[in-house]
Amino acid sequence: MKIPADVEKFDELTLRYLHGVASDAECAELGEMLREDEACRVRFIRHTGQHAMLCGEAQAGSLASDKVLYFEQLAGASSRRPWPGRTWLAVAAVATMLLVTALLLRPSDAMAALEKVTQVAEHALTRCYEVRVLEPGDASQVPAGRGPYPPASHLEGAVLWMKGPGKFALKQQLPNGETRMFGGDQEVSWTMRGTGPVRVSPDPTRFGRATFSAGGEVAFLDVRSQLSQIRSDYYLSWLPDATDGTRRLLASRQRPASGGPKEIELWFDPSEAVLSRMILRQLPKGQGGPRSLELSLLSVDPLPDEYFRHEYHHAPDRPVILEP
Repeated sequence: MKIPADVEKFDELTLRYLHGVASDAECAELGEMLREDEACRVRFIRHTGQHAMLCGEAQAGSLASDKVLYFEQLAGASSRRPWPGRTWLAVAAVATMLLVTALLLRPSDAMAALEKVTQVAEHALTRCYEVRVLEPGDASQVPAGRGPYPPASHLEGAVLWMKGPGKFALKQQLPNGETRMFGGDQEVSWTMRGTGPVRVSPDPTRFGRATFSAGGEVAFLDVRSQLSQIRSDYYLSWLPDATDGTRRLLASRQRPASGGPKEIELWFDPSEAVLSRMILRQLPKGQGGPRSLELSLLSVDPLPDEYFRHEYHHAPDRPVILEP
C-alpha cells in the first residue's frame, strides 16, 4: 500500500483533526493533502476507522461496572470483537467524503467577506497605509540594473496611499537621506527622487512595477486587482477575531499554485469592510524584496485625485522627463 509523501505530517494533521484541536490553517492543509494524494485518502479512512473503534471501546469501558477488569480482559483477549462486516470502512469512507467536502469548499461567508472588502476597495475611498518589513529578503538576489536603491529593498517605514482602482502613491526614505516617490492614476505612472527630475511614462505600470506587480518583488499590495487570483489559488478560512472585534481572514496558497505570498492575512472591520491590516507572508524569492511584510492602516482621510499626479508633489519649475 502506498503511503503519503509526508506521512508524519499527514498523520499529525489527521489526529489533530479527529481530536478537534486542528486550527483552520491545519484543516486547510489537511484538505489539500486529501484532495491531491489518493494514499492520503486511504490512510485517512484507516485512521478514521481506528479512531471510531477506539471511541466505541472507550465508551463501552466507561459504562462497565468494573472498568479495570474490562480493559484488562480487552487487552488480553486473543481476538477483538469484530465490527460487523465492513461497517467501519463504510463509516470511515463517508467521514472522509464529508471532510474533503468541508475542507475543500471555501466557506461561503469567507468568500462573501472577501467580496465585500474588494467592493469597498473599488470605491473612491482614500486609504493610507504604513509598510513594515517583517522578514527581509536576500539582498544578493536583487536583479542587475535596479540602481543603488532598488524599490522593494527600502519598504520599511514607507507610506502607501491608495484610492479606488489604479490610483496610488508610495513614499520611501532612502539610506542617503533622500525621499523617493512613485505614483500612478491609471493613465500614467511617475517617479521622483531627491531633487532630481520627474520621470513620467504613459505606461501606468512602468514606475512602481517592481513594487506592485505580480511579477515584481512585492505582489498583492492591491487586493482589488488580485481577487481573481485569491479565488483560484488560495483557500479561505477564518482566524479568531482580534480583541477589538476586527475580523481576520486567512488566504492560504494552494500547493499547485505559484507566485504571490504563501499566506495573506486580512484584517477588517465587519461593518465598514475597510482593510485595517494586511500581512503578506513568504513572498516569492529571487527578486531581492522582503519575504514577509505588513500594511497597517493610518487613515482614511480624503485626498483629491490630483494627489496621485506628480504635479501635486513638486514645484512647477522641476524638470520632467517624458518616456516614450
